[in-house]
Amino acid sequence: MPDAFIDSSVLIGLYFRHAGERAACEACLPAGGNRVSSQYIIFEIARGFLRSLLEIHNASFEYKRFSDFHMAAYSGARRFKPYQMATWLGAMTDFMAALEQQNVVIAEPQKLDLFRAMIRKMIQRGWKQLLNGCHLIDNISCQKNIPDPILNPDGRVTQALPLADCGKPNTCGVQSFIAQRNPMVQSLIQHLATLPKKQKGNDTDTKHIPGLQHLLGVALGAAFEGKKCHQCGDALICLEAPAGSIIATKNRGDFEPLAGFLSKTLSVATTATTTVGLSTGSTKRVSFPFRLWRSAVNWVKSRFGDKRVF
Repeated sequence: MPDAFIDSSVLIGLYFRHAGERAACEACLPAGGNRVSSQYIIFEIARGFLRSLLEIHNASFEYKRFSDFHMAAYSGARRFKPYQMATWLGAMTDFMAALEQQNVVIAEPQKLDLFRAMIRKMIQRGWKQLLNGCHLIDNISCQKNIPDPILNPDGRVTQALPLADCGKPNTCGVQSFIAQRNPMVQSLIQHLATLPKKQKGNDTDTKHIPGLQHLLGVALGAAFEGKKCHQCGDALICLEAPAGSIIATKNRGDFEPLAGFLSKTLSVATTATTTVGLSTGSTKRVSFPFRLWRSAVNWVKSRFGDKRVF
């Protein structure tokens, strides 16, 4: 069976989201194949999704009620950061789904504390699964030693990502990776530029093409703008995907024009329509991870006592 080369969108669904999303992402993986991802994809998750998850955990200390915090997710600067806003709202959806599935009634003053405890456990558990759930390749030679998230004395969780090292030749292997595939990358850029608009992904003209052009235009061994690498991440993932593997993603629009030209096969996961997952061939519910939920509940109980929580 072919291996699944799993991109960031599916890894997030598998290891950080509710039961329905986990089931939807599992369904797109070829049966019997190995699960493969890459160091580049892990770093992409760390500097994107996980950083937003850390932000929502730490920002929760600024509020006293979960309902006020929920309203804040729709306002302010987050309206101009759609990815961050989607991460925040997704985490809140997962929390409310967990309350419903576990049939637990939480008093409003304690709901925010339980939410924060759940997010903290989700970060800890999800990060470990992310590193251990797949065989990781590193053809791009991306950041090799990403620090783990840590809990600080003030209760906030941080992760010291080496973002300043992006684009530095001594810490980043993207230039060498691109140089080895120079003719292929040039052909890919030409292909993307000539596609009809309706066949282009949302990021083709604004990110993929400029990002790849920037990486091609910098001399091997010279520093480049690290964010340009981030902008063409989907293209780099398609280039890195091992021959014969199936790329598992939720991002059909941007991956199809890339994978089609590079003769890579896609398997697209659909977004779940329910927070409740179903096991294969039955109607058994796949609930929120019990140990994760119970650990969060026990933390709140230890702080407030049983009577104030339930």
